[in-house]
This record gives sequence, structure tokens and C-alpha cells, in this order.
Amino acid sequence: MSRDEREQGGDRMTTTRTDTVGSQAAVLRWGGWSAYAGGLIAAGGIVFLVAMFASFAVGAESAGMAFGWINDVLVMVSYALAVPIVVALHLLLRPTAPRLSVLAALIGMGGLTAIVFLQLLLVVGALTFDEQIGPASIVYLFLAAWFITTGYLGSSSGILSQGVLMGFLAATYVGYPIWAIWLARHLLRRAETAEQYRPATTTKGSHHV
Repeated sequence: MSRDEREQGGDRMTTTRTDTVGSQAAVLRWGGWSAYAGGLIAAGGIVFLVAMFASFAVGAESAGMAFGWINDVLVMVSYALAVPIVVALHLLLRPTAPRLSVLAALIGMGGLTAIVFLQLLLVVGALTFDEQIGPASIVYLFLAAWFITTGYLGSSSGILSQGVLMGFLAATYVGYPIWAIWLARHLLRRAETAEQYRPATTTKGSHHV
């Protein structure tokens, strides 16, 4: 093999490696900003949930129903925004737990899809709260399993500090915004690190030293 052929092969490998790292950084960044947005929206949902209970307590039924509906919409949006988080966490955990990260991703994606669908049915009035709460509670158990499993995998590998604790916090529902913002910082930090260690692309005709 000639020197030019070897250099061309090396350039192709460097370009492929650069593209891969760039794609990983983009996925982590996408997951990070989605986690930030979802966490803030979920926090707003909790505010409306408290307002709903307060309204019912003072006998303001119509206001309570309105606040409850807004909470249902915000819950649906916040969990829809968690879909990129599933992909980002799988990418982050795959090197140290290839099988378990796939299983966790499947559980997370399935749980999120189901809960968003059930929330949509509730929001549009296709299901009443009494009809929706049973299936939603079952689905939420799968989401809780995803929170805790990814937290364990992240903590045991040293990727996510206090991952188990934060996973349990997310599973409480009211702790979800804290978990989401905590995770957003981790994902964005990892994306920045990936960009810093991204191999430099070579230009045509350059020589390797």
C-alpha cells in the first residue's frame, strides 16, 4: 500500500471518528436542553396542581378544574420532552452497561409513550380521571423503574453522581423537576467534554506526523 493510500485511509478514519463524536455530542446536548425544558414545565405543572387542590379546598370547583386541566397538559408536554433524555442516557450508559442500558431505554421509551398517550386522552376528554388514573399508575411504575435503573447504572459507573438518589427523587413525581435539571447539567457537561476531545479533521493533502 502506498503512502498516499495509507494517508487517505487515515483521513477517512479520522473523519468518521470526528463525525461520530459530533453526533454523540449533539444527542447529549439535545437530551440536556430537553431535560431543562421538561423540568421547568414540570415545575409549572406542580404549581398548578397545588392551585387545583387549594381551589377545591375553598370550594372553587370551576377554578380547580381549570388548574387541573392545565396541570394535565403540562405533565403531557414534560414527559414528551423526556423522550430525547432516554436516547441520551442510553448513549451515555451503553459503554459500561450495553445490555442493561438497552433494556432501560426500552422501558423508558415504552413508559413515556404510554403515559403521554394516556394524558392526551385525559386532556381531550376521551377518558375521565377515574378511567385514566388506574392505567396511568401502572405505567408510572415502569417510568419509576427507568428512573431508578438509569440512576443505578450511572452511579455505579461513575457517570452520574448520586444517580440512585436522584432516580428515587424523580420517581416521586414532585421531585421530577429537580431530577430533570440535575440531569440536564450532566448531559450538557458531557456534550461539552465530547466536543473538546473531538479529533481535528484533516484537510486534503495533509500529512500525519
